Amino acid sequence: MRMGLIEDKALVEAALFVSGRPLSVKELSRALGIRSLDYIEKLIELIAAEYAERKSAIEVVKVLGDKYVMQVKQEYSQQVIHLMPRPDLRTGELKTLALIAYLQPIEQSKIIKLRGSQAYEHVRKLLEMGMIYAEPYERTKLLRTTPKFAELYGFPSDDPMVIKEAFKKVVHAEYSDLIAKLEGKGGSSEESDENEGEKGEGQGESPATGETE
Repeated sequence: MRMGLIEDKALVEAALFVSGRPLSVKELSRALGIRSLDYIEKLIELIAAEYAERKSAIEVVKVLGDKYVMQVKQEYSQQVIHLMPRPDLRTGELKTLALIAYLQPIEQSKIIKLRGSQAYEHVRKLLEMGMIYAEPYERTKLLRTTPKFAELYGFPSDDPMVIKEAFKKVVHAEYSDLIAKLEGKGGSSEESDENEGEKGEGQGESPATGETE
């Protein structure tokens, strides 16, 4: 049974709030069972206008062309960053996140090359936590960090260039040989995740450090 405008708007607002990451109109349509994409966009516009009208510290903005995210405005985020819970990530997950942050936008297949098959689970967890998002790209996915990641780690914005520069030293120290090879050859974007998974299966240790993670 269809809900009314107020209920639909509240549902879209709730989805944007709990996701912690940018959502496309198609994702919202599938998740909420609202078929009209134009209708969802109108609802998002209403939500964004309401937050702006009451001068809220929260804003709803369009990112990456066709996705929307609910986030704390930049002028407030730095003042409350210390109150946000830091993600509970293991060493291996943090290393995978650091690589994504530095190399973004980066194909998932290349991350698997660098980190081994265990990185599939790392990526899944990072997606669930709203630290990264993934877009379909050829036969793999393109990974980037989210505004939530930028806020949690104290970046003034989610500008990829600012984030990449911040991670440059730590990533090059940990992965200097592999980064040089990846950036020199450019990798093959035609290789599928399935192929990379087959190569990585059975590898219980990080190809960068030789340590089990």
